[in-house]
Amino acid sequence: MSARSYRRALPVLLAALLLLTATSAFAYSTYFSQRCASCHSNDTATCDGCHHHGPSGLNATANAAVYAPGDPVGVTLNGGSQHGWIRAILYDQNNLVVSLATGPTGQGDDGQAGAVVFPVQLTASAPDSDGDYTWQAAWWGGAVSGGGSHLEVRRPVTIHVEGTTTGVPDEPTGYVFDPTWSRIKSLY
Repeated sequence: MSARSYRRALPVLLAALLLLTATSAFAYSTYFSQRCASCHSNDTATCDGCHHHGPSGLNATANAAVYAPGDPVGVTLNGGSQHGWIRAILYDQNNLVVSLATGPTGQGDDGQAGAVVFPVQLTASAPDSDGDYTWQAAWWGGAVSGGGSHLEVRRPVTIHVEGTTTGVPDEPTGYVFDPTWSRIKSLY
């Protein structure tokens, strides 16, 4: 290889070496113990609770196309490309938390079985009025910078509410049921 070829290849090799040594861009086995364990001291080490692993491919789907007012609504939050516990939150159209899935004490898994993992089922009641409502299902976890900084990634889901009618008209005010034959004949 000539000296000229080396000079051309050198910048490319240096750039590749720089990318390979940039540890902040890669996950490593001590990430949880170095950046998370100070707050999650009794939690099982997880990958899904950290930076980009949790929200990868994150999606939210409702369990029905149409709901009656007040019906139970199930929203499934799915995604993640790794393993471990997560925190999931469901917000209604007013940005209020209507469902929360997390560890026994509000974070992590407290080292116990039954941790919240993908997919997560969140449940709340449909709004009382007809219409389309945009709710948000969210993953909550460690930010890319790590060490106490958290972020939330939300995915929208549409909740369609339609009132149901019985087909029986309302009785007029003051109506008294009179099942006598004369009353029935008078209606015709």
